[in-house]
Amino acid sequence: MSWRTLAGLAAAVVAVSFGAPLARVTDAAPLAVAMWRMTLSTAILLPAVTLGGGWRVTAQHRPAALLAGVLLGMHFGLWIPSLWLTSVSASVVLVTTGPLWVLLLSPRFLGSPILGRNLASFLLALGGVVIIVGGDFTLSPKALLGDVMALTAAGCMAGYLVVGKRLRTEVPLASYLAAVYGGATVVLIAAVALLGVAPWPASRGAWLPLVGMAIGPTLTGHSLLNWALAHTQAYRVNLAVLLEPVLASFWTWLFVGEVPPLHVVPGAALVLGAVALEYLPAVRRA
Repeated sequence: MSWRTLAGLAAAVVAVSFGAPLARVTDAAPLAVAMWRMTLSTAILLPAVTLGGGWRVTAQHRPAALLAGVLLGMHFGLWIPSLWLTSVSASVVLVTTGPLWVLLLSPRFLGSPILGRNLASFLLALGGVVIIVGGDFTLSPKALLGDVMALTAAGCMAGYLVVGKRLRTEVPLASYLAAVYGGATVVLIAAVALLGVAPWPASRGAWLPLVGMAIGPTLTGHSLLNWALAHTQAYRVNLAVLLEPVLASFWTWLFVGEVPPLHVVPGAALVLGAVALEYLPAVRRA
């Protein structure tokens, strides 16, 4: 992997890590937060795509792009509401367990074999995830529902990245993102309407974090993740996102006042060790 790809992944992880704290400070219904995050992202992206030459997603690739959009919409529709049901640390950690799903799906759908180092780095990271989530996990029905929603959102994200990996070598990035973000927006608007969720923020100040989520975590973070899919393995892209709980816990403590528990420290150390194990040898060979 080149240093350029590594730098892009690092910027992506920092950007997406602001998603949870920005969502928590938004004065709106949780599902509406997800809807506006994707609606604003699409509204900002579409003019740029149009000015840059328009849509270039062929009829052959549209079903896969639509599937990716549905999976992304489900991801946000499940994960963002989970932030209000369980702790931010537990939700963000559980939603970043996607590498397990990607690792299992890669041999069948991407033709990428599972190597011993992949398993070692994943198990090390998973150990960190277990430590972090252990202190936040409770047996209340509300928290359990939030945990299940976050885990399901992780599976949706893994599927979204696997589909994106297959398309990114054949579809221009801007056109792909416009199709996927647009599809996710339609899914979330439909969910808000069908479930009768109040769509509008409760205050004018809520628009600021919503715009921040669109520009930072989505247009910057997720776009860079999709860019990286054309330059490295989907498993590595998803593994890098395991750093998100560490950063998100810090931002949540800084801006929301939710102090991360002490067990986050050893868990974070294992996650960082897993990322180093997976990436540093590749950087030296580049």
